[in-house]
Amino acid sequence: MLRASGALAAVTTATVVLVGGPATASTSKAGATVITMEQDGKELFFEGPATVERGATLKIKNQTDPRKIGPHTFSLVREAVLPKTEEEIKECARKFAKICGEVVEWHEVDLQSGEVGENPVDAGDNGWDTKGTLKRKGDSWVSEQDGQSFKAEVTAPEGKTLQYFCAVHPEMQGEIKVGG
Repeated sequence: MLRASGALAAVTTATVVLVGGPATASTSKAGATVITMEQDGKELFFEGPATVERGATLKIKNQTDPRKIGPHTFSLVREAVLPKTEEEIKECARKFAKICGEVVEWHEVDLQSGEVGENPVDAGDNGWDTKGTLKRKGDSWVSEQDGQSFKAEVTAPEGKTLQYFCAVHPEMQGEIKVGG
């Protein structure tokens, strides 16, 4: 469950990670492409490929311990709304301001109980294709357990770059380009 107090405590000790993160080769349509949620010491990050083919399965897997650091989201958003500076990242996480607060609303999270009302959020066509803004929902998934995963087809058009981040730990950011 999204617990504001646990999430806020986890964010205060997090470090900033650059957009893009580590990248590996893309996969074919026949195989699944995996992006994992990782932790190295206090550093939280996404590990994933730089590209994915349209029509491929994109699987998101949590490999962290949410009992210690809180839950995660994998949320597609437009690059313009991503928090960029350390100050923007802290404000987004501590106050669920701007895009972090929007993602909480997309999932219909009750901040008192931590209950998630909608998970996943599929905002456009079925699959990973829609990036959210401050006025429009994007595709998003909440993970509350170590080892938990979610997968969906990449339905975004070729040439599109999908930016993603975690609304609970907004320093966790990455992107994946859709190929053909």
